[in-house]
Amino acid sequence: MITSDRLKALWHSFRYCRVPENTAGIDKITRILAASRLCVIPMTIYSVTIGALLALNTTGKINYTLYLLILTGFTLSHLLDNLVNDYYDFKRKIDNPGYFRALYGPHPFIDSILTTRDLKLVVLTVGLYDALLTTYLALTTSMWIGILALIGALVILTYAGIGFDVKRTGLGEILVAVVWGPVMIGGTILALTGGEHPVHLLYIYTPYSLAVTLVLIGKHMDKYPHDKEKNINTLPVKLGPGKTRVLSVALALTLPPASFIILYHYLQQPATAITLLTLLTVYPAVKILAKPKPEEPPEKWTVWPLWYVAASYAVMDSLGRTTITALLATAIYGSHPVITSIILAIEAMWETIVAYSLNKTIV
Repeated sequence: MITSDRLKALWHSFRYCRVPENTAGIDKITRILAASRLCVIPMTIYSVTIGALLALNTTGKINYTLYLLILTGFTLSHLLDNLVNDYYDFKRKIDNPGYFRALYGPHPFIDSILTTRDLKLVVLTVGLYDALLTTYLALTTSMWIGILALIGALVILTYAGIGFDVKRTGLGEILVAVVWGPVMIGGTILALTGGEHPVHLLYIYTPYSLAVTLVLIGKHMDKYPHDKEKNINTLPVKLGPGKTRVLSVALALTLPPASFIILYHYLQQPATAITLLTLLTVYPAVKILAKPKPEEPPEKWTVWPLWYVAASYAVMDSLGRTTITALLATAIYGSHPVITSIILAIEAMWETIVAYSLNKTIV
């Protein structure tokens, strides 16, 4: 049964990217979901949906049941990845009460919100679901799906520091683009097209996958002082704050026009210009990314001490939405021109409102 306490806890996790301060009386499943940082699941939803729409534009059809099964599998894997990363950082004493991860809300394991047994239950459940779906798709569609799933699993393990610790080598940010691009989007395309993946589709979804990388760069920019102290050599630690800000601004400024150019080149549809509206969000985001982090947040800033990652996330979020809108408009324009126009108008208004809200918040 969905109760008000459950909804409040889940909304708190989604809206503020943290576990509620008081989890007493909340059931185990809700605690697990809230602890897994629901705020980040849109990036996975966007990846799978972009893959589904690219499959639709390629074959002219889509298996909606299979799409939902894939979406469920990748979303669960993403949430599991968050919990596994928190657990092993806790076990390795990287996450402690003074570390950045514990400053923006209760930590699932430091604050005993979840137990090792809870994590094992999630690993077993999600692992079984993903293994069955992957095996079925690999055997019936393409063995590449199994290979991509294996790559995704290895990234989850190594990012958590199991085996090779990619987080300490500056490779984590790059591998994120691989997972949210070829693994998620490419795997979805293969599953929904019956094994087809024209090479040009890789070019189409690369800007979005790099936008997800921008989010991780933003997160590690926020953690820079803590990671440098602990010798965790993320990309921002390796580059330094100044060069990282330049890289972040460059990505934010170039990804939207790059997405439009590539989409228009391959799809030849004017609706692809909707991706340029992401530049409305880029403007306030760059004002954050280009400068050192302030000592205190703006009055209406609700996710402090998250700062750079919030700006990076806004860019990714906007580019994800506009890319999906462009692909959907391209797919249905011929048969539903009026509906296409309405979808484009709604998306244009939404992007304008979001960008205005972000800009007003940081003033």
